Amino acid sequence: MVGTVIMAVLFVWVFFQDRTKNNALHEQNNTMLKSLVDSNKNLADSNKNIAKSLEIITNNLLVIDRKIDRNFKAELSNKQ
Repeated sequence: MVGTVIMAVLFVWVFFQDRTKNNALHEQNNTMLKSLVDSNKNLADSNKNIAKSLEIITNNLLVIDRKIDRNFKAELSNKQ
């Protein structure tokens, strides 16, 4: 009888120890998940900024290309 009570007490003690460890792991996992979500948001924002920068650079290159064409045509017409 005493052995059964000891086994029951040990079972309950182990159960609560595992539950405590699982709660701690759950909290760690939540913290890591929040960190990953924040990092993902930062990466998405960074990618948007890169896309905007590339668009601006492309537009500037188009403007420069048009100016070069105009200048070249002006030079050709001056030589004629």
